[in-house]
Amino acid sequence: MKSVAFKSAFFSSLIFWIVCVSSIQAQTRLVLNGATMNISQGAFLVIENSGTNAITRNSGYIISEGQSNVIKWNIGSSTGTYTIPWGYNGDYIPVSFIPSGASSNGYFLLSTYHTTDWNNANSLPAGVTNFNGAAGADQSAFAIDRFWQINTTSYSTRPTLSSLIFTYRDDEHSAPGNSIVESSLRPERWNTTLTSWTDYSASANINTTTNTIQINTLNFTDLYPWWTLTTSPVNRYWVAAALSNWNNRSNWAIAPGGQGGATVPSSADVVIFDGANDGPCLIDVDVSIASLDVQSAYSGTVNQGSHPMVVGDNATFSGGVFQGGSAVVRVIGDMAISGTAFTSSSDTLDLKKNFSFESGAFNHNNGTVKFSGTTAGSPQLLNGSSVATFNHLYITNTALNGGVSMESDQNLRGILTMAANAHLDADGSADTTIFTLLSTADDPVADAAIAALPGGAQVNGRVTVQRYMTLEGASNTRIFRYIASPVQHATVADFQEEIPVTGSFAGSSKCLGCLTNQSMFAYNETVTTEDTNNDGVVDLNDGYYDFPSDANSEEFQTGRGYSVFVRGNILPSGLWDLRGVINSGNIVPVSIPASFTSSGNIANDGWNLVGNPYPSTIDWNAASGWTKTNVGGTIYMPDNGGTTLRYAIWNGVTGINGGSRYIATGQAFWIKASASPTLQANESVKAPGQSTAYFRTPGVEDLLLVKLKNTTFEDETAIHFREDATAAFDDHADAWKLKNGGFNLSSVIKSGEQLAINSMPALLCDTRVNLSIADVRPGNYTLTFDNINSFPSDASVALEDHYLNQVIPVSAQQNNYSFEVTREPTSMGNKRFAVLVSRIAPEVVIEEESGILKIDYTGNIQWYKNGQVIEGATGTSYTPTESGTYTVSVGIGDCSLSGSKEFVITGMENGRQAIKIYPVPVSDKLYIQVDASRQLTSVTVMNVLGDEIVSADLQRGADNLYSGTVAMKDLPTGTYVIQLKGTGGIVSMKVVKK
Repeated sequence: MKSVAFKSAFFSSLIFWIVCVSSIQAQTRLVLNGATMNISQGAFLVIENSGTNAITRNSGYIISEGQSNVIKWNIGSSTGTYTIPWGYNGDYIPVSFIPSGASSNGYFLLSTYHTTDWNNANSLPAGVTNFNGAAGADQSAFAIDRFWQINTTSYSTRPTLSSLIFTYRDDEHSAPGNSIVESSLRPERWNTTLTSWTDYSASANINTTTNTIQINTLNFTDLYPWWTLTTSPVNRYWVAAALSNWNNRSNWAIAPGGQGGATVPSSADVVIFDGANDGPCLIDVDVSIASLDVQSAYSGTVNQGSHPMVVGDNATFSGGVFQGGSAVVRVIGDMAISGTAFTSSSDTLDLKKNFSFESGAFNHNNGTVKFSGTTAGSPQLLNGSSVATFNHLYITNTALNGGVSMESDQNLRGILTMAANAHLDADGSADTTIFTLLSTADDPVADAAIAALPGGAQVNGRVTVQRYMTLEGASNTRIFRYIASPVQHATVADFQEEIPVTGSFAGSSKCLGCLTNQSMFAYNETVTTEDTNNDGVVDLNDGYYDFPSDANSEEFQTGRGYSVFVRGNILPSGLWDLRGVINSGNIVPVSIPASFTSSGNIANDGWNLVGNPYPSTIDWNAASGWTKTNVGGTIYMPDNGGTTLRYAIWNGVTGINGGSRYIATGQAFWIKASASPTLQANESVKAPGQSTAYFRTPGVEDLLLVKLKNTTFEDETAIHFREDATAAFDDHADAWKLKNGGFNLSSVIKSGEQLAINSMPALLCDTRVNLSIADVRPGNYTLTFDNINSFPSDASVALEDHYLNQVIPVSAQQNNYSFEVTREPTSMGNKRFAVLVSRIAPEVVIEEESGILKIDYTGNIQWYKNGQVIEGATGTSYTPTESGTYTVSVGIGDCSLSGSKEFVITGMENGRQAIKIYPVPVSDKLYIQVDASRQLTSVTVMNVLGDEIVSADLQRGADNLYSGTVAMKDLPTGTYVIQLKGTGGIVSMKVVKK
């Protein structure tokens, strides 16, 4: 064979074959104008010109399709963008690069070929001994069906390449037999020294639209001759012996305990911590890897820091410590923990497949674990022999994709949130898994909860819901507590596993120190017309009845409250739980049983002991979700936590004695109904994570909180001035005084009822409210006044002590009053103390519009003219018929407000027969016209002091009018009285001179 040289070669519209020739040399330029040049049978096309335009393509391409069908390009140390215009089967698939840093006159050998089928191992280039991946298995199914040769030869210093771009064909990755995700393709080369494809993983950018992959920079040490594109995983072993960073290639090797210097793991790499070196790893870069295996032999720590992590397949933690950071960790495959300490991310651990916890420790780090699988028909499983305690759980896996199934016991301390249509099987496929919502405190509460369920979301199977109750109160912590069931069909027997319940029913608890008397009760509002407890009084206490009545198999009713005697003196803990299917209010609202029966005493009627039906705190003030028909706006919670019973009350705006808008899981509370009540709650009333500890709502105006206390007990009442309240009892705003076990403080309204929260009309003037101090024993007490700064600056508060005949100013700085109760009846009761809130009454503003006087008040209105009552004038507006001083009084509660306005008739006098004075106001001449029938024949102008300024006679004309003119041009600006006189009397009115 011999070489053929072309000084300049131009090929167009033909197929040019180079066959069986040792080399063909192009010394100037090779230009393709639509031609196809096919190098075959081991031929060389030699390009002696080192310029980037030595091969110029306008259209057409060069076919290599064989490892020995080569372009030899003598580039030397030249630089610029070089493009090899490869093509195959009608597709243009160029390779381009920019060389730099080379020394001596070396050259490039360039070729490419399509493999015979998907199995690249059958078409390996010469010198390449296998096509195995990191795990030793053949990776042909994960590699594109093409090899490229980029071989630098005869250089003393080989070039570094930048912007190295490979172009591939679609049917070379989508061909049957391949298992390639195109977007995950990356360049890979055969290391002739290590005889491996897996020691290098380039950081490359793929464009699946243009079918190109670009390596930004390729150091000459990584430039080996043979390349392909693959998605096969590559092993990366951690080999640092001391604390070091993830983003340091010297810490990574391609073999266990091997030499560091491999590339930093990428999305195609399997990351292994095998214990060959136990140096801690600090993740200092965003991580995306194929899989993660922290093996049992590793004893170091992997610290996530603040960088997100994505694991494309499985993540296994069997050794060392994983310390989650503050960013998302996402695992696309299974996640398993065994024999190691795993601390989750404080953000989100997002799991697409199964979670297994066999042994070791799982620390939730106050973060969220999200189950977001999307594999159709294949549920995500939670399994393993150890119990994980999660902080928050977020389920997005829908029934279509199998949902999530708990196949092993798990705990939750935070909130379970379900996406729309998400499904959770809480007790697993065998219906035996125990999923527990933990409760760890009650002041304030610390409860796990199930958040509001959106449309289509379901929690199936039974859930165990805990309720923590502190052992507290008088009588050696033996007190009544008020509970409700957060699940369906829970039995008393289930409750008895933690709290003894005694009585005459079958299955009564047997315990040391327990009597056999009934210790649990329900409440029936309908029987309060009888003295069922034989205390001589028909009152609300007559509604209690024994529960259970026959056997401990009886079930708690959804939404009903119960009173249970807790024998804290014999219990190690007040924690109890109930197990059952949760109530779901996203299909139909949960109905809470309530009734109203009239006994003739409104104070005793309509009381219902109801309960929170959900495994979540609920909000009595929720913007939506409640149906409260004929149900008062106040809730009452019995509290035996102190020395004696006291009621915590919330009226929708404020609370006393710790009353709050939030009702905890498992909590019973009182409501007061009227007529035929309906009480329902859907999922929108939930407020998971809210503390039920009471913090007074900031910004509530005109609210006075009064507390009575001594050394052992205290009680509180509230006086609130608000525009939507009246001086009588308001269902939506007031709260009845329920009798405590100790002394009782309340306010008294005019009808004599005692209120715990007394909402009164808006504070407009001096208001006096009587206080009642009942059930007190002789001794020393203190009244404390809080929230005084909620009143306007022109208001003041004082305490009237009628027993000592003194008035005591009260302020934010001086808010305590100490006093003594003696055996004298007048030293206590509802006549000793009154609160006086003083304020200068505002003036009623009278607006004039088109001759009509109007005020912005309704009810209790009376209009006056010149100090005299105008009969029948009791509306919000009045139309004057004469000039004068008009006054209005408005009664609001105990306040009487007033305002005045001077009114001057202008133009024709309304309500008179043809008297006309104009123009008003006047600047020059004032004209007067009076119907002759009025017999008014003269006019006099006087100032406001009654001094006569000018007078004149009126002349009768043919039109049967008395007319006249008064010159006022020279009179000073001001108000004047115009007086018309005659045998018809005197008529006066005011005009303004401008």
